[in-house]
Amino acid sequence: MVLAEAFDLYCQLVLASHSQREIKSELGRWQLHIAPVLAETPLHSIRNMQILQLQKTLEAKKLSPQSVYHCLSLVRRVLRRAQEWELYEGPVPKFRMPRFDNRRMRFLSAEEAKRLLAELKKESDLWFDITLFTLQTGLRAGEIYNLRSFDIDSKNKYLKIYDSKNRTTRIVYLNKTASKIIKKYKSKKKEGLPLFQENGRLPQSTYRIFSNAVKKCGFNAGITDRREMVCFHTIRHTFASWLIQGGTPLAMVGKLLGHKTIKMTMRYAHLAPEQEVQAVSSLPLSDFRMG
Repeated sequence: MVLAEAFDLYCQLVLASHSQREIKSELGRWQLHIAPVLAETPLHSIRNMQILQLQKTLEAKKLSPQSVYHCLSLVRRVLRRAQEWELYEGPVPKFRMPRFDNRRMRFLSAEEAKRLLAELKKESDLWFDITLFTLQTGLRAGEIYNLRSFDIDSKNKYLKIYDSKNRTTRIVYLNKTASKIIKKYKSKKKEGLPLFQENGRLPQSTYRIFSNAVKKCGFNAGITDRREMVCFHTIRHTFASWLIQGGTPLAMVGKLLGHKTIKMTMRYAHLAPEQEVQAVSSLPLSDFRMG
């Protein structure tokens, strides 16, 4: 069996259950970058050297370290599944993955958030409400787009996010502002449509309203590093950053964000160094008089 045949099975048995966005991304990586190099290579012939040659080919195409990582990761997943399905004996080659840091660190100050909300209010109540709602809940864009009225318990002021990015279900509690926004959209919901919609138009089809508001605020003027650019995901980072700066423990912030591990939440640790000072200062004998 060659890698192309294993990939076809992977698409049918694994990838088909993923989101359309994930399917499109994985197919793009395969068609553009992996297939031209390894498609007809027998599985038993794929060793560390073949993976290294693929990596060098991708790097020669000036792909980012993150893109190279995703391509190599896809090859590894297909090989592991093929071995799991007893299509070949293996072993799956072990190889070093490229290292990169693509974490977006930008978040908005309270004043910047107010400016952005003011711009959005001029153009769209829907995007104003979605942005304000995200500042109060930290939901991902996809979670907001897929939110339905039956996911919400208005009486107890929480909502459920089913099958999130980490394939888990979590509870998100609603404060007064978030509850008011939910009440507004539940009152005018249309059957079969997600909660956040405006006259049948879904927010993802009008994302330009948000990006235009960011542009008018000048947040990305002169910025070339995408990690420092403001996008919708910045609103989720802002939610987390405000919590940390307000004294919320990292573990709780991670839980509210739906992080699978504390490692993901640690990116915000630098925002609250005073918590570490307070922690060690609370120890017994922390102010012990010597002599």
